[in-house]
Amino acid sequence: MGQVTRVYPGPTNGLINWMEKNFHEIDGYAATFKMRDGTVRTIYDALSPVDAIGMAEIGKSAIQEAIDEDEFVSRP
Repeated sequence: MGQVTRVYPGPTNGLINWMEKNFHEIDGYAATFKMRDGTVRTIYDALSPVDAIGMAEIGKSAIQEAIDEDEFVSRP
């Protein structure tokens, strides 16, 4: 259903590299970013509000599962 992946080597270039490698497979997204000023920004491209909420909830569930299975990789 959902997967969680920490991208390397840094928060921006790792994300850009991942997006470039998976560009043609991305069909929608809901992502939340913590900005340097401490604010939080959520961006999305989804077919409907239900899809956006579903993607966000799947992400939340996948992160919790990775934590529970000791597979969550924190940034150093």
